[in-house]
Amino acid sequence: MTDIEARRPSGDTPAVPARTPLSVVGVGAAVVAIVLLGLNLRLVFGSASAMLNEIRQAYGLGAGSAALLTTGPVLCLGVFAAIATQAVRRWTVPAVLTGCLILVLIGTALRGTSWWPVLVFGTLLAGIGIAVANVLGPILIRLLFPHRIGLMTGLFTALVSASAGIASGVTIPLDTSVFHNWRTTLLAWAIPSALAVAAMALLAWRHHRFDRTTTSVTRSTQPLWQAGVLRSQVAWAITGFMGLQSLLAYSMIAWLPTIYRDRGLTAESAGLLLTALSISSIATALTVPVVAARVRRQSVLAVAVVALSVAGLIGVLVGGVGAAVVWAILLGLGQGGQLSLALTLINLRAPNTSIATSLSTMTQSIGYLIAALGPITAGAIHGATGTWTTPLVVLLTAMIPLTLCGWMAGRDAPAAWRA
Repeated sequence: MTDIEARRPSGDTPAVPARTPLSVVGVGAAVVAIVLLGLNLRLVFGSASAMLNEIRQAYGLGAGSAALLTTGPVLCLGVFAAIATQAVRRWTVPAVLTGCLILVLIGTALRGTSWWPVLVFGTLLAGIGIAVANVLGPILIRLLFPHRIGLMTGLFTALVSASAGIASGVTIPLDTSVFHNWRTTLLAWAIPSALAVAAMALLAWRHHRFDRTTTSVTRSTQPLWQAGVLRSQVAWAITGFMGLQSLLAYSMIAWLPTIYRDRGLTAESAGLLLTALSISSIATALTVPVVAARVRRQSVLAVAVVALSVAGLIGVLVGGVGAAVVWAILLGLGQGGQLSLALTLINLRAPNTSIATSLSTMTQSIGYLIAALGPITAGAIHGATGTWTTPLVVLLTAMIPLTLCGWMAGRDAPAAWRA
C-alpha cells in the first residue's frame, strides 16, 4: 500500500461520507459503464487497421493518405485531451464521458459512408471523443473505486488494450462471412458504441442525484499550466513513459498486420496476430496495476514490462513468420503492462483528484502527440527504404528512453505539486 493510497487528502473525499458516488450509482452500473467505456476506446483503431488495404484500393490512396485513418485519431488524442480539464469544471465526469461516447458513436457510424472526406471526418470525430474519454477514464475509477484503484485500472486497461485486437481480428471475418462490404462492416462497430452511450448515460443520471459538494472536486481543477504539473519531474517522467509506450503500441496497431502480409501471411492471419497481441495484453493489464498499488516503488516493474516489448520487437525483426504469434504475444504482454502502469501511476503519484485530472491531461495530451509520430515515422521510413528492418530498429531504439522514463516515474520520490 502506497502512502497516497493510505492517506486520502481532505480535499478529495470526506473522511466518513454519509454516502459515496458508488452507493448512489450502484456497483453493477458502475462496472458495466467502465467495461463498455474501455472496450470502445480502441475499436476504431483496430477495425480501420484491418481494412486498410481495402480502403486504399477503393479510393486509390497512397500510404500517406491512408495514414489519416490510423494516425489522425492518435493526433486527436493529443490535441483534444486538454478539453477534459475544462469540461469537468462545468459537468460531472460521467456526463462528460457520455458526451464523448456520443461523439464516438456518430464518428463510427459515419465511416459507413461512400465519401472519403466524410469517412475521414467520422474517424477524427471519434478520435476527439476518445481523446477526452482517455483522460477521464482513470478519474472515473478514482471517484467510484478509490480503494480499488489497482483492480479497476487493471480491468479498464485490459479492455482498452484488448479492444483494438478484437476489432482487428473480428473485422475481416465479419466482412467476408456476414456483411460482404467493408463500409457496412465498419458501420457495424457503432453497435458497441451505442451500448456504451446507454450505460454511461444511466451512470450520469444516477450520479447527478449525488450531493455535488462531495464529488465535484474536479470542478476545482485548474488549467494545466497552473496546476504545477509542468514543473514536476515525476509528471514529465510519467508523460514520457505514456508517450513512448503509446508510440510503440500505435505503430504495432497500424503496421503489424501489414508487416506480416508483406511477408506472405493472408489478411485474416495477419489480423489475428494483432488479436493475439491484444488478448495477451490482458494478463499484464490486469496484474501490473494490482502489483504497482501494493509496492512503494514501481521502477523495477516498469523495466520488466519494457523488457517484454524489447523481446517481442527483436522477434519481429529477426524471427521467422512461423513464430510470429510468439512475438505478438510478447509485445502484447509488454504493452498491456506499460499502459496499465502508466494509468496507475497517474493516480498513485497525484495527491488528489484535481491534480490527478491535470496530470492525466498532461500525460495523455503530450503523450499521444509523441505517440502519433510512431505510425507516421515507421510508414515514412518503410516507404523510403522499402523494408521493415529500419523502422523496427528505430522502435527498438525508442525503448531506451522508455526504460529511463519508467524508472524515474516509478521512484517513490516527492513531487512539488500545487493544487
